[in-house]
Parts: sequence; structure tokens; C-alpha cells
Amino acid sequence: MVTRIKKFSIHQTGRVLFVFYGFFSIVLCPIFLIMLLVKPGDAFRLLAFLIAYPVLGFFGGIIGAAVYNLVSRFAGGFELTLETTQEQNIQP
Repeated sequence: MVTRIKKFSIHQTGRVLFVFYGFFSIVLCPIFLIMLLVKPGDAFRLLAFLIAYPVLGFFGGIIGAAVYNLVSRFAGGFELTLETTQEQNIQP
């Protein structure tokens, strides 16, 4: 079965990318803490990055979804091939 993605919800796409980039910035915190031990003067830059990264991901998601929605009107959109299968309950 072929399915075509016609449109992305702009706000929801931005929210998902905000959470994704926010999680990724939290994962990067230990690396940034090590960097602060090496060069303590960069604390403001690192803090600004940890805050700006998810915010920019949100706005990037909004812009990307809006552009996709515009382009998909003319180009058709992404196509996915889906397959339906029956799940088997495998007991250990």
C-alpha cells in the first residue's frame, strides 16, 4: 500500500523538534560541563547554546513544515510504502 504525506501540522512539528533538540541538549550537558572545567569563561555561551538549541529547533521545524506544505502542493509529497502484517504473540 502506498501512502502519501500531504501535509504536516506546523505547530506540532515545531513542538516535536523542540522536545527532540531539548533532549539532545540535555544529553550534551556532561560534555559542556567538561568544557567548563577546561575553559570556565565560556559559561554564558554554553548556557545560551543549551537554551537556544531547542528554541531554534522549534522555529526550524515550523519553517520546514510550512515549506514542505507549500512544496507538496506542486510536487505531491513524500510517498511511503506500508505493509500490513499480523502480529504473532510469541511466548517465552
